Amino acid sequence: MFGRVWGKSAPGNQDATHQRTFVPGEVVCRKGARGKSVYSVCKGAVKLEVSTPDGHPRVVRVLQAGAVFGLEVLSDISYHHTVTCLGRTQLCEIPADAVNEATLHDADLHMALMQLWQANADEADAVIAELCTGPARVRLARLLLHMARGHITQTCQSMSREDMASLLDLTPETVSRTMAAFKRSGLVAERSGVLACELPGLERISQGMD
Repeated sequence: MFGRVWGKSAPGNQDATHQRTFVPGEVVCRKGARGKSVYSVCKGAVKLEVSTPDGHPRVVRVLQAGAVFGLEVLSDISYHHTVTCLGRTQLCEIPADAVNEATLHDADLHMALMQLWQANADEADAVIAELCTGPARVRLARLLLHMARGHITQTCQSMSREDMASLLDLTPETVSRTMAAFKRSGLVAERSGVLACELPGLERISQGMD
């Protein structure tokens, strides 16, 4: 959404944007680092992490194509998350100064930003309300559904068991056992970093019906 609106706005600033391709595991930005750009996910997926009080990293969100991160630098000087690419990922990098300048003169762009702020808040609420409550198999089913629903092919970027566990507030061993059970049941197939999901079956589990 933001990319489409930005493409029609502030022609003089569009030259300042550029697309970059990141390899799996590459860090895009670090929490606390001075921020100069907002990022839109074009292809692939990224994970957002913060540090817990005991100093351990915790995955708090996973964003896929169409999502935007780094919006905090429009009103702050530093990033609030460490963002790492889960697989080969293509991002559009947009200078924060250009976004702030354009929103002063473009009502559509300003509205798009407000909608993105709300979408990010809704995503954070979903992690707390859906992905961190209930039995392990229910949490994992909800995560897979959350990631695969937006794809026509019913597939999504694979994640390490450690990252899944961090996001779902489970142990890696529990996630590994549950994923193995899903695979045996034909609910999930994993190949070349991609998860193919059987959505109706996962939907039943996510609702506690199976």
